[in-house]
Amino acid sequence: MSAEATISIVLPTRRRVELINRLFESIVATADRADRLEVVLYLDSDDKPSHAIEHPDLKVIKLIDRPAKMGVMARRCYEASTGEYILQLNDDVVCRTPGWDTAMVEAFRQFPDEIALIWCNPASRSDKMPTFPMVSRRTCQLMGSICPADYNRDHIDTHLFDIFVKLHRLGHDRLVYLKDVVVEHLHFLEGKAKFDATYEKPRQFADELVFIAWDEQRRIIAESLARHIEREASCAS
Repeated sequence: MSAEATISIVLPTRRRVELINRLFESIVATADRADRLEVVLYLDSDDKPSHAIEHPDLKVIKLIDRPAKMGVMARRCYEASTGEYILQLNDDVVCRTPGWDTAMVEAFRQFPDEIALIWCNPASRSDKMPTFPMVSRRTCQLMGSICPADYNRDHIDTHLFDIFVKLHRLGHDRLVYLKDVVVEHLHFLEGKAKFDATYEKPRQFADELVFIAWDEQRRIIAESLARHIEREASCAS
């Protein structure tokens, strides 16, 4: 990875200190350049044990505030981040493939205009969907942020994916799945974890309505990304 390339990991978490520690250890053990990573945690103000989360080999930024919608937390983490690329992870993840960070950045390097959606293999049934998507800061700027604030819990990854599906339909295929790079999702539905309160989805239907309501806006964003790609290509020619 080049010296200037930085990945910001956006990571809201609640009452999962052990899982965060496991994730941090896997990041440090497998990343080529852990010193070029930063983790931006959103922690609830009443979750006192999580406030002490640290790792000697990682830059950890902690945002401590009252509980909020996932969309709000993701946006807050994005706003506090400094990286060239923004990777959304869950706390029930383990990085398995050595050099995953370099592989993700190199996948981006094929797009000088910085517009792409990159994701790794979660070793689960949802491998064809970007469960843990990475986009560039430039993409976030063109979209207005990393995601809408309206989402309570679900569909943030689907929202991003649909933007890039719409972009593909406009003639620009910027969906990149790194099948050989495993960032494993140890979810209870896969039989890889025990159920806890974090897995509860009390407002799933509400998020489905939000996703539907944002369809036209996603089309407008895809058209904006297409114009950026075409403008950059024109300037380069």
